[in-house]
Amino acid sequence: MRTLLLFSLLAWLPLHAADWQPLFDGQSLAGWRIAEFAGHGDVEVTGGVVLLNQGTLTGINYTNPMPSVDYEVEWEARRTQGLDFFSALTFPVKDTFATFINGGWGGAVVGISSINGSDASHNETTSYHRFKTGQWYRFRLAVTATNLSAWIDGERVVNADITGKTITLRPGEIEQSKPFGFATWSTTAELRSIRLRKLEAAPKGGAAAEGSSYKLPDSIVTAADRLITAATNSDFAYRRLAELCDTFGPRFTGSTNLEAAIDWILAQMRADGFDAVRGEPVMVPHWVRGSESVELLKPRRETLPMLGLGGSIGTPWGGITAPVFVVHSVAELTNHAAQAAGKIVVFDVPYTDYGETVAIRVNGAVHAARVGAKASLIRSITPFALRTPHTGVMSYETNVTKIPHAALAPEDTARFARWQDRGITPVVRLKMTARTRKDVPSRNVVAELRGREKPDEIIVIGGHVDSWDVGQGAQDDGGGCLAAWEAVRLMKQLGLRPRRTVRVVLWTNEETGGAGSKAYHKAHLAEMPKHVAAIETDIGTFAPEGFGFTGSTKANEIIRAIGGLLGQRLQAGKIVLGAGAADVAPLLQEGVPSLGMRVDRTRYFWYHHTAADTVDKVDPYDLGRCTATLAVMVYALAELDEPLPR
Repeated sequence: MRTLLLFSLLAWLPLHAADWQPLFDGQSLAGWRIAEFAGHGDVEVTGGVVLLNQGTLTGINYTNPMPSVDYEVEWEARRTQGLDFFSALTFPVKDTFATFINGGWGGAVVGISSINGSDASHNETTSYHRFKTGQWYRFRLAVTATNLSAWIDGERVVNADITGKTITLRPGEIEQSKPFGFATWSTTAELRSIRLRKLEAAPKGGAAAEGSSYKLPDSIVTAADRLITAATNSDFAYRRLAELCDTFGPRFTGSTNLEAAIDWILAQMRADGFDAVRGEPVMVPHWVRGSESVELLKPRRETLPMLGLGGSIGTPWGGITAPVFVVHSVAELTNHAAQAAGKIVVFDVPYTDYGETVAIRVNGAVHAARVGAKASLIRSITPFALRTPHTGVMSYETNVTKIPHAALAPEDTARFARWQDRGITPVVRLKMTARTRKDVPSRNVVAELRGREKPDEIIVIGGHVDSWDVGQGAQDDGGGCLAAWEAVRLMKQLGLRPRRTVRVVLWTNEETGGAGSKAYHKAHLAEMPKHVAAIETDIGTFAPEGFGFTGSTKANEIIRAIGGLLGQRLQAGKIVLGAGAADVAPLLQEGVPSLGMRVDRTRYFWYHHTAADTVDKVDPYDLGRCTATLAVMVYALAELDEPLPR
């Protein structure tokens, strides 16, 4: 993601979850009773756990009121003796009951008993898990009117659509666990940290966000529920993202990786059954990193992790060897210009926020060149690092000498600063073969779900398909692309074809120039009056929070109403002013109402533009919620009776 300071034209839970409530106090069986199973073992509370000693069936039942739907339970359990289920939870589901089995049928079966008369060993929820004796496991179960989901240590092991299905208990003594109780079979087990939270559904009529008088039609609210359930109970988007990242690696502008990835995406979209799938041609800049290194020569020898910054020139053939001069701001550099001349300037500028601190990455080479420096090195733009340098775009100015410009890990620039404070002048050798070649052809990815009534009116949704040349571009912006793509695929899969056309656009060359967004604007200029809205996601796929919006006051009322629905369902209803999205900026300039999805950015800049931006940094649960958030917003905008007012 490029900094908005430079490139913007502007300054899996399916329902909302309440707070967790403990069901076990860790000291007593208050609120519980011992289940009167035949041949049960002793039950005691010791060391903050409930100990269920081995018998035939041994268990405890909760005696306080329980919800029957729209709730979630979490607990920890371990098996200390025996080889069968050790924390079977019987729970209410609307007007019936079911049991979540863990370690049954000899120690490994996981599943729900019973669905359509088939128990946990023989139905769609059946899976197998190797449970180790003495190891604690964290379990989670979510119950809604249409779905049962369960996780073990954060991994989803049950994802059952129960619409139209018969839910029952397996016949036998387990019925004594009703309405809510834990049981073991011929096993000694321990339970702890048992807690519950309710999942609150939004009222019919799509209650508006605070301060908005607009009410969404019931049909949109109903469709939103279906989209949220589908998106948050599937890992399809994550598996597709993993395939994209693992197969093609980084998708840098001008690379064969990017073009092969685009070919693959287009083929997948055609297989998905999208309308009008095509790659629209774009000429893009082509910067090549080449080989590069920073070697510390004094006060000792060490090769440092580094990344050249996009657009930088290279060094002379033998590199540049010079003492470094450390500064903590541009003002400090200006005040000590004489000391910086002839040296390699190191900007050890503390991170405040991305929009402010990134200016040193973009303009650092210009500032250093003006005082006669031979090259410039910056502290990577990140609040946290494990000695991982961050790349990104930089710029030069006409009539200012071009010097090489690269990023070091924050740990190393801070060490240089400490040395300088002690009167020690480090010496480094910088080598870079970076160069800029002629522009090359690339493509924007475009695919549509044609509107059923107003196909000429268009809602654009997307992210940027390119990435930097390190890592896999999973958070920036592969996850955003997959969330947008999957949001529309699910609409098609569920038969939710809206009034207007929804157009998925995966822009190329966002990272090093924005050629893709400019080319899309130019190619579709005649359609701009029919572009109803544009949605971009390019800030990672962590827990969604809502959207930034730029548009009219009347449009904002509608967006806030949709935000109200998202807040009630997904805790993702925050609507703030300012879309702040680079690839939709040319559309915004034409008056198209624009949105940028907002997520929890706490960890985003840890991985941003680094070799660590890999698919394992994407949480499938969060990706599903991002997909759901986008799906609701784009469907609602495409289905409204009247287009979003400009």
